[in-house]
Amino acid sequence: MSQLTLITHAVIYSHSSPHATALLIDGAEIVWIGDHEAARALEGLAHTVIDAGGHFVAPGFVDAHVHATSTGIMLGGLDLTQVTHKKEFLDLLSDYAKHVNGATILGHGWDQSNWMDPELPTRAEIDRATWGSVVYLSRIDVHSALVSNSLIAQFPEVKFLAGYGEGVVTQLAHGALRKFALGSITHSQRSTAQELFLDHVLSQGIVGVHEMAGPHISSYSDALSLQQLSSGSKFPQVAIYWGELLSEESLNIVRELKAIGAAGDLFIDGALGSHTAFLHEAYSDEPQTTGAGYLTAEQVADHLKACTKAGIQGGFHVIGDQACEIALRGARLAAGPTPDLEFHSLRHRLEHAEMLSESGITELGALGMTASMQPLFDAWWGSPGGMYESRLGRRAHHMNRWGSLQANDAAVCFSSDSPVTPNTPWRAVHAAMNHHNPQERISASAAFAAHTRAGWRALGAQFDSYGVIEVGAPAHLAIWHVPESEGELPGSRSAQQGAQSGSAIAVLPDLGSSREPEIPVSVCTIVNGMVSYTGEDFADRISTYAQ
Repeated sequence: MSQLTLITHAVIYSHSSPHATALLIDGAEIVWIGDHEAARALEGLAHTVIDAGGHFVAPGFVDAHVHATSTGIMLGGLDLTQVTHKKEFLDLLSDYAKHVNGATILGHGWDQSNWMDPELPTRAEIDRATWGSVVYLSRIDVHSALVSNSLIAQFPEVKFLAGYGEGVVTQLAHGALRKFALGSITHSQRSTAQELFLDHVLSQGIVGVHEMAGPHISSYSDALSLQQLSSGSKFPQVAIYWGELLSEESLNIVRELKAIGAAGDLFIDGALGSHTAFLHEAYSDEPQTTGAGYLTAEQVADHLKACTKAGIQGGFHVIGDQACEIALRGARLAAGPTPDLEFHSLRHRLEHAEMLSESGITELGALGMTASMQPLFDAWWGSPGGMYESRLGRRAHHMNRWGSLQANDAAVCFSSDSPVTPNTPWRAVHAAMNHHNPQERISASAAFAAHTRAGWRALGAQFDSYGVIEVGAPAHLAIWHVPESEGELPGSRSAQQGAQSGSAIAVLPDLGSSREPEIPVSVCTIVNGMVSYTGEDFADRISTYAQ
């Protein structure tokens, strides 16, 4: 017999029932939506009754690009995101080295573009601060790192790879050292980090994540561990992508992992912060380079053709304008001159797609592809005077163009790329509404849909019924405390812009101004109809009865 869960006295975000205040879940499916007066007749049947007390109930968020183990390691370990100068960096590193007592040191998040003095620690200083430990410290974009001599001694061949230097390591050298460093953690450490990550995203109202695994970003064992751990009913839904060009061997890995496809962090280029995103014109602050390109349009085409033939998604990491052009030229070659229904049906995807041209935006939509984008990238680095402008000059004004993509009916889903930015989906929605370029701003409802329903749809047509509150939809929900007041939510910008006089419309919380955001706080997360996270102040609103 399935479990019945009744939610009453709620403000429910449902386009099909915009005035609803109650809903009933049977097992993992929403089976009834109505008002709390009518819900009284159902209370005696329910195994669990949640009196929402006027809190806001909505579809849970989907974070469509994450790195679970790396995020978990940062959550439980050495977080360098708030460091502002070299001495603070080395002090934190030294204190952490004492704490781990000789174990491999993994840290993340430094960003010298925010430092008043951008001088980075030398390798010798890192060695002294950690008493010769094996150290890997990734930059905020995870495309370069500071490392210790002990790590290099473990893998001396790295000295012959592109991107190796006496300071920051990038490109192939960085990928090799990252793989070696992450491979040095124990199975217990990995499981702890992954569980910490999964618990954390539940506390943020996230019900599903897309894990970007692959041979150059993590490992098969890492992805398998996450797949096995997340199969437990209490955790969010995890969709795995394997970032490797398709071959007989990689196709077997995709099938063994039950992955959505050979996509995700399959790199055509690197990142802007590390000067490895592939550009048509040189970097403004390093005019001797246009970045790094790792694949050709022909390789992209061959990969997407093979994925389409195998019936799985393909896709790539692309950031620079030249990388975006390579990706879409390859996709057009793979799709052929006439519409290919099989190609379109698989919803192949591009991660980041930060520097799409006008023609690229049109092409992506015409090919039925999905762009997985990160609104906090613009919030953190896109404003005038920010890191993007220092790297690109005037080109920075026309980046992260989710507004243009949605105006052209191209599919866009939102994500964090954690640990690059945090798993804070309401802040991402707020960022998408307040893009530094007014032409690229989107409404609250469009941004919310991109971070909920679109994340499910990006996985394939079998998930098209997910991410909404209506009868027959899967019960992946989040309950929120809204800062202003419960039960009397102010209209969102989307409601103000889109509602006709006298019409009923589902209303989102007002997220405040661009300078003073007002962010809802998660109090309960429901995955597959089961309560998976409860905030301390909300637990007494949940009653469970024996049947």
